[in-house]
Amino acid sequence: MKHKSNKEDALLAFFYNARDYFEKNKKVVYGVITGIVVIIAITVIYFSRKNVSIETAAIELSKVQGVYDAGNYQAAINGDSLNTYKGLLYIVTEHGSTPSGELATILLANSYYFNRDFANAEKYYKEYSGSNVILKAAALAGIAAVYEANNNHIEAAKQFEKAATYNKDIAVNDEYLYYAIRNYSQAKDNESVQRLIKVLKSDYPKSEFIQQVEKFNS
Repeated sequence: MKHKSNKEDALLAFFYNARDYFEKNKKVVYGVITGIVVIIAITVIYFSRKNVSIETAAIELSKVQGVYDAGNYQAAINGDSLNTYKGLLYIVTEHGSTPSGELATILLANSYYFNRDFANAEKYYKEYSGSNVILKAAALAGIAAVYEANNNHIEAAKQFEKAATYNKDIAVNDEYLYYAIRNYSQAKDNESVQRLIKVLKSDYPKSEFIQQVEKFNS
């Protein structure tokens, strides 16, 4: 019984100490509680808005995808006058950090490129900052294509080579290598041409581009 009494006394002492602490530090305690509630509320709002943004971007991208695939690039960029779909520029501006927004960034850059607006094409290729390796390689290749269009063949070649070696599992690496070889050839850098032809033949022995690079093999 004595042991039980000691436990009860300790419990009562803790209770009274806690009550005294609370009475003396009401403002601090309430402030901490309020802070926790605010943090929880902000977190809930943030993730709620993020989920809405992800969903909105996916819906808008699905609407504009057919327009882009049909080659109507200006309409794909800006959307239509009836507001049936908002366009790639809207998706990138408002929801660029979502998965659909990241894909839209590349499609937007492509659309500017196909419209020969190379300045904006380069801007959005460089703006891509996602973690998808296929899209990252596509962004690098897009920058290279802009350099090639501007007759900057040595920089185009370097960028295509970077795209081709960004990740070994990308299906179009051999195509990027071919473009790099073509631009090194245009830049009269025969050493780099021969080096990459060897890489192409070694790493992609079944590539359709092996035959095509023979014209650069001198």
